[in-house]
Amino acid sequence: MTTSAEIAAYLRVAAYTVALFDYLQTIPAEFRLYVKQKGPLNLSTACILFILVRYLGVITLSAGVVGFFYHGFSAESCSHYFWVVPVFKLFLYLASQAILTLRTYAVSRKAPAVLYILAVLSIVCTVGEFVSTFWKRIPFQQHSNCTSGNLPGVKVASLFYAACLIFDAVTMILSAGYLWKFSNSSRASIGRLTKMMLEDGIVYFIVLTAMNTVNLIFFQSRDTVLQSSAASLGYAVTMVFSSRFILNLSERTRDGLSGDNSRTSRTPMSGGRRGAQPTAGEDAMVVTVTKNVITMHDMGPDDVSERQVKGETW
Repeated sequence: MTTSAEIAAYLRVAAYTVALFDYLQTIPAEFRLYVKQKGPLNLSTACILFILVRYLGVITLSAGVVGFFYHGFSAESCSHYFWVVPVFKLFLYLASQAILTLRTYAVSRKAPAVLYILAVLSIVCTVGEFVSTFWKRIPFQQHSNCTSGNLPGVKVASLFYAACLIFDAVTMILSAGYLWKFSNSSRASIGRLTKMMLEDGIVYFIVLTAMNTVNLIFFQSRDTVLQSSAASLGYAVTMVFSSRFILNLSERTRDGLSGDNSRTSRTPMSGGRRGAQPTAGEDAMVVTVTKNVITMHDMGPDDVSERQVKGETW
């Protein structure tokens, strides 16, 4: 019969395998994202968030490998080391939520109501995540390794994943609703880039919801070995999908799917109708999102292409 320690080991190895495979697969796209930047000291907001979510994920997973598989911890060393993974996990999820916040605010066309909702949501969920990370968390050692969790009967750590579920659900509903609304208001079929953003968001939400639900269940266990065993899968999925969201948009704009803003402003709608608004094509709204907030450097208010998109489409 498989023991809880073996289950924990299998889940962790699966997480590390997925994360390593995705990391190696996306190195070329990561390099192309860096090439787009204006300089090492002038990175776009999206590039900074990409670096944070990608390498906080790498650090968190690496620290988890050491904590679980290394069996040379003393009680004293573990009393300090057990904080490493929870703290880096916290900042990994905060970086991921920052990406979702910017994405949602961008696709809403910077609606004040959405900004208010996101601000309140971020504060509430962040407080819950901080409390669940530090409150009554203790080190666990089995065969001189070092993990952490709550004592049986204390279920504070599971609140972290409840807060993540709430945040993911609200941002998913808002962003999907606005993407659908604006694609319909253009009186054109849903754009390829808009469709990609919807699909990415839905897949991200489904997978993250599944992982957070699994972690909620595991952290209810009285078996301290099982409590954090699925957490590594959550770290891997958060790192993979958050970084891929930025890379996918960056690659789409690079491949010309959304096109250059100035070029888009001169291109009629698909179908060749005379007299159609130049930027009322399928992806006009998402062009501004990807250029200004998600993948490119922020543009100033004097940018002619941005004014053209706003004036003709919005």
